[in-house]
Amino acid sequence: MTAAAQAPERTPSRPVVPLWWGVDAVPDSFGPCVVTVGVFDGVHRGHRRLIDHARAVGRARRLPVVLLTFDPHPARVLGIDRDTAVLTTVDRRAELAAAAGVDAVCVLRFTAGLAARTPDEFARDVLARGLGAAAVVVGANFTFGARAAGDVTTLATLGTGFGFTTHVVPLLRVVDAPCSSTHARRCIRSGRLDAAARALGRPHRVDGARRGDVVRPEPGTALPPPGRYHGLVDGRAADVEVLPDGQVRIVAAAGDRPSPDGPVSVVFAGDGGALR
Repeated sequence: MTAAAQAPERTPSRPVVPLWWGVDAVPDSFGPCVVTVGVFDGVHRGHRRLIDHARAVGRARRLPVVLLTFDPHPARVLGIDRDTAVLTTVDRRAELAAAAGVDAVCVLRFTAGLAARTPDEFARDVLARGLGAAAVVVGANFTFGARAAGDVTTLATLGTGFGFTTHVVPLLRVVDAPCSSTHARRCIRSGRLDAAARALGRPHRVDGARRGDVVRPEPGTALPPPGRYHGLVDGRAADVEVLPDGQVRIVAAAGDRPSPDGPVSVVFAGDGGALR
């Protein structure tokens, strides 16, 4: 396999497992493995159910677990009318996946070319040959291939020919809604931060670059409505204000010494933390 493709600039998160940009970056010595596939934006409680299942399969077979994710969100490339605001940067995604117990993360650049691959091509070139999958773990609503032509039944059929087993995990629900990235985004957009935290399994965090008292999140980041909130800035209690232009202003922070300019994380408190 060839060397890794150049990755974009890093965010404040630092993955503690290998992070491969494309299957060509996977070391020749790696494999076989258990692969769990999805966008995994937010690495919410439903995602962690997938990871837990993949880890159980990995333990039983004594195989490492790889989380296969996509960037950017497929819906953005395909022009699907859907909220794809970013819940977690790729590096943060890898950090959370590592904390959940995966052994490596592989990121596929989602392009028109990747979207045009048939289910057979994806299963062969990415899962079987690219990652050496011995088992693949997906959610019950998983689709893949051009025009989402493949589903979990297709994957199981193809896996028989390509040498991997398929494991389908039922979707998790929170109260009366699926535990999904879409649900978490909807909660954040409407200011229901407690509900978002229940779906995510933790308070919502935004990574960005600080200059003075202003934090500039990456474009397209999921933010609560404009207003003031309690939260944490790099782990210190702070009041922050979400501005209409998508920036976050640090209004007041605990401690006498201001944090330096550069990468920073902002964690939003729950509904009780809103100061509006």
